[in-house]
Amino acid sequence: MEFKITEEMLKSSLVNKGDISRILKLIKKAQRGEDLTVAFLGGSITQGCNSTVPEKCYVELTYAWLKEKFNKVNVRHINAGVGATGSVIGVHRVEKQVISQSPDIVFVDAAVNDDEDYSCKVAYESLIRKLLASESKPAVVEVFMTMDTGLNVQEQQIEIGKRYNVPMISFRDALKCEVVENKMKFADVLTDEVHPNDDGHYIISQLLVNFINNIYENDYKGGDDIKIIDNVSNTPCVFEERYANGTIVNNINIQPKEILGFSNYDEGFQVFQNGWKYNGEENKDGKLVFELEARNIILLYKKSISINSGKINISVNGKKKVFLDTYFKGGWGDYSATEILELNDEVRKYKIEIDVVKENIAKEITILGILVS
Repeated sequence: MEFKITEEMLKSSLVNKGDISRILKLIKKAQRGEDLTVAFLGGSITQGCNSTVPEKCYVELTYAWLKEKFNKVNVRHINAGVGATGSVIGVHRVEKQVISQSPDIVFVDAAVNDDEDYSCKVAYESLIRKLLASESKPAVVEVFMTMDTGLNVQEQQIEIGKRYNVPMISFRDALKCEVVENKMKFADVLTDEVHPNDDGHYIISQLLVNFINNIYENDYKGGDDIKIIDNVSNTPCVFEERYANGTIVNNINIQPKEILGFSNYDEGFQVFQNGWKYNGEENKDGKLVFELEARNIILLYKKSISINSGKINISVNGKKKVFLDTYFKGGWGDYSATEILELNDEVRKYKIEIDVVKENIAKEITILGILVS
């Protein structure tokens, strides 16, 4: 039986209707017989984690409705959900995985994978600005999921969303109106502390479908001229757009100045291919040295529950920067982790040295790439 969604839930879910001109443009495009591309950018929830079958995750449910609604054209979708990734990684991968495919609408889900750290606020704003300013001028809809405690970071993302007047839909707020009346608990529609069960996926899909359908039914006037507001570049930031031109550097576009004990790791992990992997024997040397020019540099590496995961020391321009243990002891699984190495307001030359800490047993270390902007 599908979860009963009340009118109060639908009403509570709408944080901001926002500027709907880009959604109207999408509808008109379909009415003209032109194909549509729908994208979903997020973490493991977007990926479909813990739905009983892929077809029951919110991305596939929402896509199925859109495909039926606009059944006279070809509607394709992009599921750019990558487990345990938030805005910092998202803004650096969005060009390749989403923007390059000229989407007409992008649903952005990062409210439970981001935290209150300033870098997440900057990354999220950079991401929203980057999407809005991209060539296909897609509609952008912010989506706010929830922990089983009712916590997320939607407040900081709402602040950004209001600045650019984008639509915002909150799964958390839709449930909260039921929770406060003791009609349910957040955990009733989750499989664990964060991932929705089939009911949870159904609910968020219906919130999105209801929002789009209301615009279709009540706001779309077929003969009207639709003017797109594109003033992102003239809109002052809430925080910063430091990462707006971010990209991922890997063995395709940079060659180490020195490589010892590492080899190219083209297979990669998750969607991050073409990195470098160290498979070290006992007390085996391991070193990677990169030279590059950038304003900001963030290391992307694999954090693993394998007891064979090793440790590294990182130096920048000859100065020790950070020590990293890639072992995720007692963790829930492997994931792609980040470490900020440099943040600057101007482009500088950097020498990044990654040295493996020698140990008395064989170790492995995976460098997935370098996030640069």
